Order: sequence, then C-alpha cells, then structure tokens
Amino acid sequence: MSRLPLLELDDIPEEYHHLFTDEYLGDRHIFRAWAHNPEVLEATLKYLNTLYDQLGDRQKELVILTVARARGARYEWHQHVDIAREKGVTLEEMRAIGGDDFSPFDESEFVLLQYARAVESGGVTDAIHDALARAYSPAEIVAAGLLIDFYVGLCNYIASVELPFEGGEFVGWTPDDEMVERLFDGDSS
Repeated sequence: MSRLPLLELDDIPEEYHHLFTDEYLGDRHIFRAWAHNPEVLEATLKYLNTLYDQLGDRQKELVILTVARARGARYEWHQHVDIAREKGVTLEEMRAIGGDDFSPFDESEFVLLQYARAVESGGVTDAIHDALARAYSPAEIVAAGLLIDFYVGLCNYIASVELPFEGGEFVGWTPDDEMVERLFDGDSS
C-alpha cells in the first residue's frame, strides 16, 4: 500500500486533468501520488520531456532501465518494460540489462549504459567519460547525465512512498515473453 494516497481524477484540480489523459500520462500510480502537488508534477514533466527529446526514445529507455536495475527499483523497472518495448528495446536486451550484461549492445549504447551505471554509483572515470564523448555530443552528455540523476532520485522517491505495481505481479529483472504478454497486453490466462 502506498504511503501517499493515490488520488483519483476528481481529487486533482481540474486545470491539471489534461495530464491524466491516455495521450499524456494515463493512469499510473507514480503520477497519482505526485498529484498531491500538481504544480510540481507539471513542471517536472516539462523538464523530463526536454531531457527525453535530447536522447531519443530508445536511448532514454535503455538509460531508465539501467538505472532502475542498478537501484533495484522494481516499480520503475516494471513500468518501463512495457514502455521500452514500445520504443524498440527488445525483451532480449531487457533481459541483458536485468542480468547486468551490456555486451549485446553496439558500442555507442554500451558506453551509454556504462555511463548510466557510473553516474548512478558516483563512479564516472575519465575513461568512461572519454568513451562517451566519442559517441555523443556535449549536449547529449548533459542530457544523459541529468536524466540518469533524475531517475536515481525518482527511484529513491518511489521507494520512500512504497508504490504498488500497476497490473499486479512484478515482471521480473529478466522478463519473458509470456509474462510481458500477460501483464501488459491484457491476456489474463
């Protein structure tokens, strides 16, 4: 059970209802908890969307999954398995990240994931930064670093309010096709 009540749409000021449409956020527990401060929610989403636009959908999701796995953040991982799948991340790639194996990724994504782990742990070295700088522009490095840092904080926040999963059981660190189909595609078998 969440330490903060998950607000219903009727509990949220009407001027913020647009945030909870299917085209925008939909009905996710994190946002229903965050809606206790809708002004902060809206401002944070604008900030995140700016960061997201800098990296591209696939790279963004790879970074989020890497941070979630490194932090042991089950809620964030669970939520982003389905989102990442929609953005071109394969289940095999998710299983690799879930198993702390970046070897299946090409060089530019490999170094991005290494960088995500290093920022998350506070251990960025010159070698990791130099490798990242060969594959990404300074603007992309700024966006990646801030996105990683944001998700580290978000994982901590989620743990502090103990959010329950949407859709039941945890998909697992190494999700299989059957589990993902059942949880995210509505198959109740």
